[in-house]
Amino acid sequence: MELESRLLNAFADAHPAEVARALELLSVADAAEVMGALPFDRLAQLLPWLAPPLAGSSLDLVEADRAAAALSATRHDVAATIIGTMAPEPRSKVIESLSPAARKATKGLLRYSQDTAGALMDPQALALRETVSAGDALNLIRRAARHALHYVYVVSEGQELVGVLNLPELMAARPDQLLGLIAVRPVQSVSARAGWQAIVAHPAWKRFHALPVVEAGGRFAGVLRYASIRKLEERLLETGAQDQGAQTAAALGELYGLGLRGLVESAAAVVIGSREPDRGGK
Repeated sequence: MELESRLLNAFADAHPAEVARALELLSVADAAEVMGALPFDRLAQLLPWLAPPLAGSSLDLVEADRAAAALSATRHDVAATIIGTMAPEPRSKVIESLSPAARKATKGLLRYSQDTAGALMDPQALALRETVSAGDALNLIRRAARHALHYVYVVSEGQELVGVLNLPELMAARPDQLLGLIAVRPVQSVSARAGWQAIVAHPAWKRFHALPVVEAGGRFAGVLRYASIRKLEERLLETGAQDQGAQTAAALGELYGLGLRGLVESAAAVVIGSREPDRGGK
């Protein structure tokens, strides 16, 4: 078992997407067993790759402290989406066991309806005041690189979204130039209350891979990442094809319902299969 756990940990580090795909073919109980066996930091890296309903249902069965440690270590928007799918009792225990920062961010996101921009956004995305200089902005971005995107959102003293810059534009500016004077206006944004139909259909996705989310009065609230929208689209498609998905999972259940050993073997098969040359001549 120790060797299998070490193999699983190494595989999860190198191939999180493949491990997530294999987990999604397991029963909830088996997926929970695997997730519970992973160190919290590796589970945190895996969570963004998992479908939120599966992750939530599986974490229902994982010890609350272990689940909370992993959710605290992943992005807050990912954590809130997963926690929102959990059953009421384990959800309450997990929320209370989160780190203070994660608990505050999660409670803030959970006040929005499911699949709205507010529920899906990253509330930690970096936004800088318009009175900050370009040179100071670059220093701040270096210190907060984890929360920086390709875009730098510029806000007023009252936190209203007033402009945006991309990193090349910021790097080309003179160090003493104020962000408010060089930011591009107006800014394409999404209302925090916008539903999934409006989010997916937003025309700005053709130009940008992230969009700022604003509250009433234009107050900056966070950022929607294109990757989050793609996961939302995939989840909606899966819901529409639920019967077909259930049949596929049942057909593959014997292959993948083998606990830790089955997960490692099935995930490895996914990777190896993807690397084999196409022998069909297409």
